[in-house]
Amino acid sequence: MKDRRIRVLEVITSLAGGAGLHAYQLAHHLDPARFDVKLVFGAGYPLDDVVERERLPHAKLAWTRRLNPLATLRGAYQLARILRNQRFDIVHTHCSLGGAVGRVLARWAKTPRVLFTVQAFASRDYQPSWRKHLFLMIERWLDRYTDYYLVSTVAMQQQIVDKRIGTADRVRVVPFGIQVPALPSSAERRRARASLGLADDELTVATAGRLEQQKGIIYLLRAFASVRAALPAARLVIFGDGPLLSRLRGECSRLGLDGAVTFAGWRTDIEALLPGFDVFCLPSLWESFGYVLLDAMAANVPIVATRVEGIPEVTGQGECALLVPPADEVALAEALTTLLKDGARRAVLAAAGRARVEREYTLARMIVRFEELYAELAAAVPGGG
Repeated sequence: MKDRRIRVLEVITSLAGGAGLHAYQLAHHLDPARFDVKLVFGAGYPLDDVVERERLPHAKLAWTRRLNPLATLRGAYQLARILRNQRFDIVHTHCSLGGAVGRVLARWAKTPRVLFTVQAFASRDYQPSWRKHLFLMIERWLDRYTDYYLVSTVAMQQQIVDKRIGTADRVRVVPFGIQVPALPSSAERRRARASLGLADDELTVATAGRLEQQKGIIYLLRAFASVRAALPAARLVIFGDGPLLSRLRGECSRLGLDGAVTFAGWRTDIEALLPGFDVFCLPSLWESFGYVLLDAMAANVPIVATRVEGIPEVTGQGECALLVPPADEVALAEALTTLLKDGARRAVLAAAGRARVEREYTLARMIVRFEELYAELAAAVPGGG
């Protein structure tokens, strides 16, 4: 392996959300002198255009986020052809569909190392019991096709062991990271607010993510109705899109929040917009990490989030966030109202978040860790080093 670059295939269902960002970061930032990286994914999200524009080696598959058996089979056939025609030292898979199909096909193609990053478990709460147990059986079955699991938090490592999906010795913890921008100025805050039509005297809350059950936005809307009762000038901006958009708009109207809530859609400039907000909220029902939390911390914005899976770990067990139980609109409303009313507390949490992301979650630190891990795993293959 010393005389050539390590060949890595990153396989992901789509470039949506934090999982998509993570796969893109690896494809873009790994040292090209040492790693030959190709990214394959199902199309349909803003990062697709970034990959095209930067001319990263990639291939688009027929996969979709929604269940579509024909698209799944077509995508699997496309991936099988790539694995048959090109040889890789490492196949690193992400997301449920990409992780399942990618691991099986990589093993069949006799790829030396097959990895799976656990962004979320297919078997989880908030789904029928039969489906939860079926998915858990599938996850355990897929263990035979997996050399190592990669997770971003110790909490997720423990879940793999507790669910008897894999053993602790085959789980590596590598926290995610971002390029931390300069500390935003007051002028940047004003520009961000102006671009969104937010008045200087309005207390504002932001959330961001794919609009699906996982993100718990329905509970945020219901909580925000109570926030508005206490703070009539409060505003909520929701960044993202997804299958629940129509339902969420309907709930917004039912709660009488049409004038107070903005559905801003997908934005590629969210990092520049976040400094304009007073609070960032992530009301997820489950969340292995929550990439967007790092963006909020870097933007010097205090956080209200749910106490689920990796979120407490990312936020330092509440060091830079108020944490509440999931699906609890009363507790969520109370935390948001408390923080919006207390500027001094917001400042303390914001400063703690900024310091934490600079200390623990930089992109450079994450990339070095992945380069070391890939090199270690490739060299450990018989005949590889």
